[in-house]
Amino acid sequence: MKYLVSTSKSVQETYEALQRTIPNHGFGLQHTHNIEEKLSNKGVTLGRKCLVLDICQPHIAKEILDIDPSVSAILPCSISIYEEEGKTNICLIKPSFIFPQLNANLKEVMQRVEKSIFKIIDEAAI
Repeated sequence: MKYLVSTSKSVQETYEALQRTIPNHGFGLQHTHNIEEKLSNKGVTLGRKCLVLDICQPHIAKEILDIDPSVSAILPCSISIYEEEGKTNICLIKPSFIFPQLNANLKEVMQRVEKSIFKIIDEAAI
């Protein structure tokens, strides 16, 4: 259900590595959510660094939306980077798990997406 990789890099180093790696696989970084900062601005202390990166590959997004435009509600794909027990984790909820539950016709395309995002994560973690 999720793809989780730990790295010895800091959250910031991991973020920078992902920024370099994402375009190498035809994806673009759409937005970065700094969860710790957003919560702090609302008076809530998270107590750990947590970033969520929204990434997209436009041609694949079109392919997905041509199959089922309702899944636009869960696009783009998100990768999280967070601290836990002294290490940095990179996590992705597997698109091949989520999307086909909404529309079985998305299974093949989401398996392709997932393989690319796994490579992005793996390369950034090194």
